[in-house]
Amino acid sequence: MKLERKLLAVEETGTAYKRRGVRRVLYAVLPENFYDRLRGWRLQFDASPLGQSFRLAGARYLSVISKSGVLSALHYAFFSREFDREHQAVLAARARHIRDVFAGRGNLYMLRRNVHRLEKGLIMKPPRPIFGLDKIGETVTAHAACLRQLRNGEEHMRTSIEWSTEILNAYFARVSDHPVVREAKARFDAAEAENGVPVTEERVPFVREQPASLPTIEQLEQLALYRRSARWFDQRPVPREVIDRAVLIAAQSPTACNRQPFRFEFFDRHDLVQKVGAVPKGTPGWLHQIPCFMVIIGKFEAFRFERDRHVPYIDGCLAAMALINALEVQGVSSCCVNFPDFADTEKRMAEALDLPPWERAIMCLAIGYPEDGEPVPFSQKLPLDMIRRFNNEG
Repeated sequence: MKLERKLLAVEETGTAYKRRGVRRVLYAVLPENFYDRLRGWRLQFDASPLGQSFRLAGARYLSVISKSGVLSALHYAFFSREFDREHQAVLAARARHIRDVFAGRGNLYMLRRNVHRLEKGLIMKPPRPIFGLDKIGETVTAHAACLRQLRNGEEHMRTSIEWSTEILNAYFARVSDHPVVREAKARFDAAEAENGVPVTEERVPFVREQPASLPTIEQLEQLALYRRSARWFDQRPVPREVIDRAVLIAAQSPTACNRQPFRFEFFDRHDLVQKVGAVPKGTPGWLHQIPCFMVIIGKFEAFRFERDRHVPYIDGCLAAMALINALEVQGVSSCCVNFPDFADTEKRMAEALDLPPWERAIMCLAIGYPEDGEPVPFSQKLPLDMIRRFNNEG
């Protein structure tokens, strides 16, 4: 596979860490013992009264400029480049989204968003005779464009197209007569006549039926208390059917307007686990025995506006927790691996996974069967009163 060849071609670095900026230059040009001495001097300076005064002055500067959007922007334009990569990803995603929508290619995520809005309108109380006039035209346009893509072989669109077909049919059957509705329905009927696909199951709003049994709160509490981050695994491979079942459960997690702006990349070959797992900064010392490694990729092209830039992180990690629990109840443990927003780690991950500029790695997960008898950190959680408050009281 292309991805595997790219990963295997990555030059061996011998370490998961790469220094950045001035530290990288100093480490390269100074003798090792002198570089370590510099680090010691810096720590001593920070602990000294002068160092503390210097740091507090910096905090006062940050506090002042944080009160102004202009000054904050100037600070990050001239003194820090830490937000550059998010800016670039959001702008590239906006360009991709707009091209898809207005060049006629069709944007699956916009279609999913609009269809979800229509199905929410279908369950509104009291029922509205007319709704969605501002969105129905672009929804039909996106539906027709995505139908053409499906006909051209993009099979990943099929379930979304079947869903949008059902919801649009239900919408047109429900709403009252209106010129905007008539025009949209005519275009919808034409698109269905030209490229429509058979619908394999009903996908309209429904009344939930209570299952024979649901987990009790005691069982959920037991799972939460049992699940801990495991870092030492036996070397049994994790069956892909176990992973797939967990992913299908994770896919049921709520997302903003049902766009699901993420995907999971799994690696279960030892050489690839070592390549990908070495990119984050939290795996030295235990990477060598991780059987399976996962990276969550946020898909920013699902959104047109900056206001939604945090949604891939939120939705991806909502799904991640469901995945973690679904693995745990199958006997497979995991450990979340932080993916800090450093330029070098992001570049290495993007190159390793061949990511376009509108996709970013969000977090990583080590996965495997836990070693028998291995201890796990206690990880004391915060008390209830620190994480819960009612009505802004207290």
